[in-house]
This record gives sequence, structure tokens and C-alpha cells, in this order.
Amino acid sequence: MITKNYKSIFSYFSVLAISFFIVSCDQEENTGLSTFIPTAPTLSVTTSVSSKSLIEDNSEYTFTASLSEAQLVDVKLFISQVDGNASFGSDYDVSGSIVIPAGATSGKGKIKILSDDVIEETETVKIQIGDNKTSNASITPVFMEFSIMNYTEGDLAIDLSWELASATTTNSGDEIDATDFADMRLLISSTPTNSGDIGEADGGSFESFVLASDTPDGEYYVVADFYDANSDIYRDINLDVTFNQVGVITNNHLSYPAALNNKNVCENNFYVLTKIIKSGSSYTIEDVRINNFENQIVSWSGTDVDYDSQVKTGVDCEGLVISGINADWMLDWWGEPQIDAGTVYYTVDAAGVVTIESQFLYTTTYNGAVQPDYYIDGTGTYDAATGKLYIEYHLIQDGWDLTGWMFDNGYSATPYFIADLSL
Repeated sequence: MITKNYKSIFSYFSVLAISFFIVSCDQEENTGLSTFIPTAPTLSVTTSVSSKSLIEDNSEYTFTASLSEAQLVDVKLFISQVDGNASFGSDYDVSGSIVIPAGATSGKGKIKILSDDVIEETETVKIQIGDNKTSNASITPVFMEFSIMNYTEGDLAIDLSWELASATTTNSGDEIDATDFADMRLLISSTPTNSGDIGEADGGSFESFVLASDTPDGEYYVVADFYDANSDIYRDINLDVTFNQVGVITNNHLSYPAALNNKNVCENNFYVLTKIIKSGSSYTIEDVRINNFENQIVSWSGTDVDYDSQVKTGVDCEGLVISGINADWMLDWWGEPQIDAGTVYYTVDAAGVVTIESQFLYTTTYNGAVQPDYYIDGTGTYDAATGKLYIEYHLIQDGWDLTGWMFDNGYSATPYFIADLSL
């Protein structure tokens, strides 16, 4: 009996020792497989807007924090107001922080602009997202700025938004947001121009303006133009304007497809959307729909070197332009079809004196051979009261005065060509 028990105890300890050996080997292998290598991730923040003027309306604007790689611990991002006189809780609301949970790569937050019935002046707030209190990741803070307007009974609130007429993407295939593609201005003018003499809204996103009830009665124009725009891609831009007046006008919305194009971003490229007729606290809104470039194109009747006029004038980013001058004479009388035409600029001073400085006019061919370029210069008069435009001009080719040659050889009564035009 003693020998049997001794053998049993010995067997028990032998099995136990083997078991410890097996467990020890397994743990060693697992530890090697789960070794954690520390990283130093970056934390970036994207926002739905960076700068915006708006009327308090309980609207929400989002931001997203993204890690370059997931972490084994939570990453906390702190949010704070760093400038402005708007008050947290009464004018806007935002969480003091957002947390990216362990194992995740992003977290979202939002700022809400609160609406109330308190009559206030325009208030501002600048929100900083991220600071040096964030641990486990490096971050460069970003900012969201808001100019918060208030409108009350008798005021007219005007909101401008826009979109690209066709979907536009980056080289990587990401769609370009309309406010990233173009930064527009909302202007209120006393004339159908972009003078903005009554006021303007020029933030970094869609624009809002309040025409106050104490604005003098009269006619005012709602105008849009460019502050800046994408210079690599050209697109038509659809405009939308919405009007609100407490208890009277609710979301009066008008759309303007392909109103502007960003190919030429300059002072002359603007669009007149509507005319507002203000009488006391009553507003009449009339649709206008004027693209300044297109509106300035004028076709002139009359004669140009004894041919019916083909002359048109207009405006571009550089100034006043004239086209079609000498077109029929060059083709029919001189026998040279045009294969290229320049943009010819002219000026009109306060006295109505017209000046065309020497500049490229046409490239032509004769019997199929390309000819040296023709240049034009001239002077004249413009009478706005009668709608008359009179121009005396020369055609010069390689220093040779074609118009002078015509006169010298009896083909013309004057040593210059005459365009006698009227509206």
C-alpha cells in the first residue's frame, strides 16, 4: 500500500511538472506575437465651414477629427472659444471636447448657432478645435469663425448660396465643394452694379445679409460677384437667393442656373439677381437676372467702310471691347478671309472721346497663304444721349498703312476707314 501511494504521488507531480512546462512554452510564444510598438500619430481636423456670416437660425456646422492610425487608448480633442463677443449657451452651443475611442480613427463634433427673440447687434465667435492638451497625438489647431446676425420684424434677411452647374472632382476623384471652388460676395447696391454701397457679406462660405428696417426707402439691387475662385478649372455656377421677413415673407427662394463662370474673376464679372423696392417695412422683390458680361454686349447698326455694320461692343476683365469691325470689307472687298481675331479694347473718356490704341485685329489668308497680321488704331466720339458711335480707324500690316494706300490710289475718300454706328 505504501509503495502504491508513493507511485501515485510521484505520477501526480510528474504530470504537473509537464503541464507547467507546456504552459510556459505557450505563453512565451504568445508574448512574442502580441508585442506593442508605440507610434506617434498625427491628428487632423476638417470643418464644414471656416468662416461664415449668417442669421441666427439654429443651423449646425460640423467638424471631423481624424487620426493617421488607430490607438490603443482614447484620444481627446479640446474645443474652446478664443475670440468674439457671442456667448456660449445663448448664442451658440458646442461640446467642450470630442473623444476618438481606442481602436477608432475619427470623431465628429458640431457647432450650433442658436436662435432667440432677443434683439442684438451682430456678434462674432471664433472657435479653436484642438490645442496642446491633446495627448497621444500631435495636432495643429484649426478655427471656425462666425458672424452672427439678428433680424427682427421689419428687417429683410437675404441668404445667398451656390453650387457648381456640373459635378467637379479633384485628381483623386473627390468632389469639390462649391464653397471651396468659389468664394462669392453678396452685395446690396443702390444701382444695378457691384458697388456694394449699401452693404456686403463676404465670409468664407454661403453669405447672409440683413437689410435693416431703418434703411431709407428706395430701390436696392441684390448682386453676386467673386472674391476668389479656382483658377485651374472653369465651371458655370448656379446661384440661389432666399428672402425672409418675420411674419411676412417665408423662404422666398429664387434660382439662377449658370449665372456666372469663373473663367474671368474680376470686378466686371458680376450678376444682378433681384431688385428690392422698400417702402417702410414693406418689400417688393423683382427678378432681374442680369449677367454683366452678357448685358454689356451691344450690336450696332449703321455702316462700316460702306458695308452694313457687324460691330459689337462689350466688356471683359480688362475693359471695353469691340469686335466685328472691318469684317465685311476685309472679306468681300479685300478678299482675305479671317482665320484669327484679336480682342480689341477701346476707351471712352468723360467727354465722349473714343480711343483705340494700336493692337492686333486680324490674321487672314490670301489664296490659301497666311498673311502678316493686321493691326488697328483709331479715334472717334460716343454720344450717350443719341446712341451714336463714330470711329475713324487705320489698318496697318507690317508697318504698311493699308488705309493710306486706299486713299492714295483713289479707292477711298479719306486716309482712314469710317465706322458710323448707332444703337
